Amino acid sequence: MKFLFVHIWRWVKWPVIVLAVSAAVFVALLVWRIFVLADNDKTKEDVARIHATKLEWSDINGELPPEPDQKENNATLAGVDSNQNGIRDDVERAIYFKYKDNQRITIAALQYAKELQMEFTEVYNSETLIAVIQEEGRGYGCVNDDDKVKEIENLVLNNDERYQYGEKIARKYMVSYTLLNGKDCDITF
Repeated sequence: MKFLFVHIWRWVKWPVIVLAVSAAVFVALLVWRIFVLADNDKTKEDVARIHATKLEWSDINGELPPEPDQKENNATLAGVDSNQNGIRDDVERAIYFKYKDNQRITIAALQYAKELQMEFTEVYNSETLIAVIQEEGRGYGCVNDDDKVKEIENLVLNNDERYQYGEKIARKYMVSYTLLNGKDCDITF
């Protein structure tokens, strides 16, 4: 009897092992796919949120935030945004004091700064990078002045770490894309 069992096992062993390994691989791929689909849903939600994030009157009609502590502000890429409007406090103050006599330019500059700031807070893959760049394109069109655009970029990317981070995410996640058509400025008057 034992001999018969050993003889049968010799012929059945490899098909059973192959079947067990195949089942394990199938389960592993199934679990992996569930995580991929969940990540895709999160990306779609985040891209929609990025495109829905607009400069609002409440972002600019409130009180100007206090000047942030320079060390604290530069401790992270995102910096300090005490009023939670998506614009770093030092950038918001600099734009206000530079352009306070021209409301249209102030609003356009704040919109572009808010969109540039999203590079530090929203980008974690190609889809979110493209959504942020598309919004930056709208802000660029709203400012519509290359010199002012450069000034705003210099305010937002005011140290080497922030500038290098922008370059790093571009190298890591950049794919081809198209700019959005439609209205550039979030607030018009």
